[in-house]
Amino acid sequence: MNITGRLCVVSGASSGIGKAAALELAARGARLVLVARREAELGQLAAQIVSAGGAAWAFPADLSKPQEAVRLGEQVLGELGAPDILIHSAGAGEWRFLDETPIEDLQRLMDTPYFAAAYLTRVFLPAMLKRNQGFILSVCSPASRLVWPGATGYVAARWALHGLTEALRADLYHSNLKVCAFFPGKISDSEYFVRNTHSENRIPKVGRFIPEITSRQAALGIARAIELEARIMFVPWQLYAFDLLARWLPRLAEHLAWNTGARRKGP
Repeated sequence: MNITGRLCVVSGASSGIGKAAALELAARGARLVLVARREAELGQLAAQIVSAGGAAWAFPADLSKPQEAVRLGEQVLGELGAPDILIHSAGAGEWRFLDETPIEDLQRLMDTPYFAAAYLTRVFLPAMLKRNQGFILSVCSPASRLVWPGATGYVAARWALHGLTEALRADLYHSNLKVCAFFPGKISDSEYFVRNTHSENRIPKVGRFIPEITSRQAALGIARAIELEARIMFVPWQLYAFDLLARWLPRLAEHLAWNTGARRKGP
């Protein structure tokens, strides 16, 4: 797909991969609809894109709430029309064993990324199907391919997002809409691990063999996935190699992930 001139909706656009993807797509001529809860950060990003000669609009919304997703959809469709590209990059959640997780947090962990992506897709899908073209990309986690211990609610939510992505691909098989599951490695400049230092300590030690990438490198991968209309993409390539190991030698991959991952302390 040629990115130039395409209307692209990016969730989670206020920081991290979402922000980097928005800047990269704007540089390639896309028109950006920026979505996140943080209004000030969205406004700054939209102004940055516009000052560089691009086109961008900030639409603050909490996509974990269906009524806000509906409001956003109606506003974007009414003012700008149906999007050509949807990028789901909103995500949050601490890494904890299930019995460490406050019970009220389990719903929140599922709200983003799963419900945010489901709601956002639902509000735009009829218009995209009517036009019978478009590209939907979900920023998934390697944890939805091979789990590791100590992050139960996080992992479950990422499996839900990955499942939604694969189910959408099946639903849209007889249309011209394409669906991609994008898997980035650990993001070296991510705000997530700054806010959740205990989560970083729970990355399985085998993960050290997979190089870290920057948000910009992830954004370049997203742009490449759109241009190639890829159904799946891993960045960096070493992550794909480990995924192949998990497919062909699952017991070995499980042993490496589980035995080098987090362990409970105390009895």
